[in-house]
Amino acid sequence: MKSALKSIFIIALLAVVCTTSAQTTYRLEIGYNNPKRYFTSGISSLQDFKGQGLSTYFKGVKLGGTAEFKLKHNFSLLTGVLYNYVYSDNLQGYPSSTNVRYITNGHSLDIPARAIYTLPLSKTLKVFGFAGPNINIGMFQTMKATSTVSLIPSANYDLYKDDILNRVNLQIGVGGGIQWKKYQIKATYDFGLNNLYKAGAGNLHQKGWYISVAYDF
Repeated sequence: MKSALKSIFIIALLAVVCTTSAQTTYRLEIGYNNPKRYFTSGISSLQDFKGQGLSTYFKGVKLGGTAEFKLKHNFSLLTGVLYNYVYSDNLQGYPSSTNVRYITNGHSLDIPARAIYTLPLSKTLKVFGFAGPNINIGMFQTMKATSTVSLIPSANYDLYKDDILNRVNLQIGVGGGIQWKKYQIKATYDFGLNNLYKAGAGNLHQKGWYISVAYDF
């Protein structure tokens, strides 16, 4: 948590410093989010059924606002706040045709800090690449487990309040895109850096693609 607070402070400080730039572009952004949450170690037993349900692919949407602060030599810095909604329907099979179905709904905020390099191709067309950290802050996330396995009860979980997941997901991302006039299309891939699992010894991480469109205003 201390490292997360330090990262938030650094991002906020950079944003304040960059507001002195006369060239600032604000954008509205919306896109499709496809994260994957997975264990790198520690989950294998039937008893850790909550952990098994946490390994899943999500589908979702992300929307919000960003600000790009122009620097020198075609470099710039982007930050902002974006809201995420993700959904997962995960069926875990067991012997004798039994299973557990996990339905997960999550809400979170992203605070990115990306360094961007832009290459103009014409007066109206540009391509760009970027890299940098992102802080994903969980607001609330629920998981409903419906079980036909005798050793696994059906139950509802609040993954943050029940101390199953960490709220803060520190990520590092890379991506690129194209801009025509005031319209922008880009793709981002974020890698999760910290362990999200609080309920056991497993190492849980989240990574994934984000494809979006944005409009300058």
